Amino acid sequence: MDQNQLKKLIKKYQEGTASAAEKFVVEYWYESLGQQKTEDSEIDFLPDRKNLKQRIVWAASEYVDKRSIDRRRFIYVAVASVMLFMLSTVLYHQYFSPSQIDRLIKPIKIVYLDRGTISTGTAERTTVILNDGTKVILNANSGITVSNYDHVRDVKLNGEAFFDVKRDPSRPFTVHGGGLNIKVLGTSFNVKAYRDISNTSVSVRTGKVQVDNNEKNLRTLLPDENISYDRKSSNFKLTNAEYSLETSWLSDHVKLDQASFEELNQNFKNFYGFSLHTADEKLLKDRYNINFRKSKTMTAALEEIQLLTGKKSVSKISRRKKRSFYTKKKGLT
Repeated sequence: MDQNQLKKLIKKYQEGTASAAEKFVVEYWYESLGQQKTEDSEIDFLPDRKNLKQRIVWAASEYVDKRSIDRRRFIYVAVASVMLFMLSTVLYHQYFSPSQIDRLIKPIKIVYLDRGTISTGTAERTTVILNDGTKVILNANSGITVSNYDHVRDVKLNGEAFFDVKRDPSRPFTVHGGGLNIKVLGTSFNVKAYRDISNTSVSVRTGKVQVDNNEKNLRTLLPDENISYDRKSSNFKLTNAEYSLETSWLSDHVKLDQASFEELNQNFKNFYGFSLHTADEKLLKDRYNINFRKSKTMTAALEEIQLLTGKKSVSKISRRKKRSFYTKKKGLT
């Protein structure tokens, strides 16, 4: 409450026109004067602080005795109601209200995994629930393996997955994949570790994520930080970019920005089940900006890639060497 509001309430209190609720506010403020250290600047507007206190006490004495019991009951009931409401809200959001992630992945197939391996195919995503409640959303052509999860919260990843980890300080959660070990306590993050892509990337949405490559700790990532690790050279690059669920592969939308040919191929295969191949060294070294959406057909995607590369594309292997760009049907690698 600002000073102007308080001045108006005090004036109404002095004139005897304040409501019961307004009187309670003024009295509560008065009582707090003796309990909290108040800066002089906050009460400089009062003409006579000592006399004002006396007037408040005198005016309050006429009805406080009569209503003290009722007021205490009212306060107890009000406090209990507020606490019950807050508790209900917390319980609802914790156990019943769907989270932002849950709302986004609602249409995805859900499986429960104690141990073993779960894999996905082309254009397929799966939500894996581990026995501590941790959620792992697998992208297409990806797999996760769990061994002795009851004792050690370790999983192995091949492909891409978004992790929403239940917090447990006594048992850190570790993802092994793409030459990296990603360790957390309780957080949400994305890992891309496809075998056919030489770079492994980790993007943090919430919490902290520790990343090492079996030799040394590379970085402790904070929210909206990303690390891209080159498995061939062991070099890595750090970037800052907001991780938005609504614009990620979780929402059937992939936006490639300066992507390698490997990444272009992997995403094309994830959406359409075909792999892109080329013998043109320039195409292998070029970088690509393109969007993939579930609603975009393979023909439309190929035409867009053809414009990017300036090469003709066909949907089967070409035996003519002058053809430098083609697709081939492949399964999960």
